[in-house]
Amino acid sequence: MILSIVTGTYNRLSYLQRMVETARQSMGKGLEYEFVLVDGGSKDGTIEWCKSQLDIRLIEQGELLGAVKAFNAGAYAAKGDYVILANDDIEFIDESILCAVRFMQDSPGVGIGCFYQDRYGKSWYVDIMTALMPNGVSTNVYYGQVCIVPKWLGDKVGWWGDYLHTYGGDNELSCNVIEQGYRIQPVPCACIHDLMPDDELRRINSEYSQALSQHPDTQMWLAKWSREHKKFGPIIKSKPIEDNPILRRLRILYAPIYEPGYPIQKLQKCGLRKALSRYGLVTEVDYMADGIGKIFDVASAWHPDLFVMQLQDADTFPMEEMRLLRQEHKDSTFVNWNGDYHPDNLYDARYILLLKEFDITGLVTTTVKQIYDANKINWFYWQIGFEESNAMPDKFTPKHDIVFLANGYSGERMELAKFLRSLPYNVGIYGSWPSEVKPNGTNLYDFDEGQKLYMNAKIAIGDSQWPEATGFVSNRLFQAMATGSLLLQQWFDGAEDLLGLKHKEHLIYWKSIDELNQYLHHCMDPDNKFKIAEVAVYGEDYVKKHHSFNARVDELFSRLEIKYAMG
Repeated sequence: MILSIVTGTYNRLSYLQRMVETARQSMGKGLEYEFVLVDGGSKDGTIEWCKSQLDIRLIEQGELLGAVKAFNAGAYAAKGDYVILANDDIEFIDESILCAVRFMQDSPGVGIGCFYQDRYGKSWYVDIMTALMPNGVSTNVYYGQVCIVPKWLGDKVGWWGDYLHTYGGDNELSCNVIEQGYRIQPVPCACIHDLMPDDELRRINSEYSQALSQHPDTQMWLAKWSREHKKFGPIIKSKPIEDNPILRRLRILYAPIYEPGYPIQKLQKCGLRKALSRYGLVTEVDYMADGIGKIFDVASAWHPDLFVMQLQDADTFPMEEMRLLRQEHKDSTFVNWNGDYHPDNLYDARYILLLKEFDITGLVTTTVKQIYDANKINWFYWQIGFEESNAMPDKFTPKHDIVFLANGYSGERMELAKFLRSLPYNVGIYGSWPSEVKPNGTNLYDFDEGQKLYMNAKIAIGDSQWPEATGFVSNRLFQAMATGSLLLQQWFDGAEDLLGLKHKEHLIYWKSIDELNQYLHHCMDPDNKFKIAEVAVYGEDYVKKHHSFNARVDELFSRLEIKYAMG
């Protein structure tokens, strides 16, 4: 886990929800993170809401013990490499959290990265305090109000200390970090908007300030850091006492295609992103929904070492935009992956020209070899993997003898569906089909439901819409085989040579409906049960070993000369 966002809260549900939501947006999708929220006895629904959020860990203190104990409890419990200490009444602006993580990764000598704030209506600023140079001369340094801190360093210095109640914890942390020899610096372009509601919690925290000229916490903090000759503050070191153990990791910007109208993809189509995260820190951009400009914005904040994009035609991402992106990130490596087979796009002269802007392109067919080699496109065969799922069949999962998951968009596929419907077995057909096929349901991109259906069936059917496109096959081949289902797959060129999937060893190939009919009756014969099960087991083992997204990303990185800390 790279990041924990810690805050204390009390009866500020609407503000807390806004902080959490803007933080989610600010870090984007892909980073492994958590919120650690410490509640002081809220009665406004805060506790119930926190427990309903999968990315929130809630610490219930049951009563107001003061901000220092709340933030300390959250920071010590945090699991991330970095901890963001954030008030519950702020909003993160744009990609500020991505900026902060990137900045800390690139600045191992920085112990606290400060977010710019606009408290009291001031323009963006970072608070300062007094410190001492090694020669004893007083100077001003930044201190961390809303800030990001390496977890190990915060733990080492004791976070906000153990002698304060409400105020001064951020100053205490900053003083101790400085005395460890680490710098405190603002994070460029990282900003928060401070709402500062005039509510019950602020009034409780201000009681001392209204009664006294100086809050007791302030008095104690000043007393601790006062020195001889009326000097005050921590002593700045020339270098850290201890090296920062957090390694600089590869930064990846991943820009996949999500088909409009299927929001479930955002939850379940994540195999490639997760596999990439084994090699570095990944942030994902849905450029189809959010626009090309979003890639530029995120890339500006993230400074990716590697772009992994999915451009499948020459129109979605114009050439001039691609050239500009490359110009702004000259030191980055650019990879494109075309995970589909559309000849009109693959052989479009404009698309071939676009691919020249990439360092390497992965394709799910080798049919392009002659033309792409002639145009000096650096490409390699890079098939899709299977989406992993923990779903298991339940009492609601239909149990079929034969199951076929596909969409009825071609005459050949319609003929196959009609044949399957004519069989004397329990056949389940799922996908978008004309009513005459009488589909049993639709589960496009719902890989959990697909896995349940495959696991509950005796036989899975796969077809090939482009059998002459060498190496190309639907991802359903890998999805079915990874569940342990016996797959009867329509033959396609390159199946054995490129994918290593052998007939009657890992699966069964068929070339015509008559041949499929023979194999189906043979496989449904109880006397052949043992041999059939053996093929399914070998197929599952082979696909999980050689055709996972982890295996695919290993193939990619074997071709790239990029070296940063992995995992």
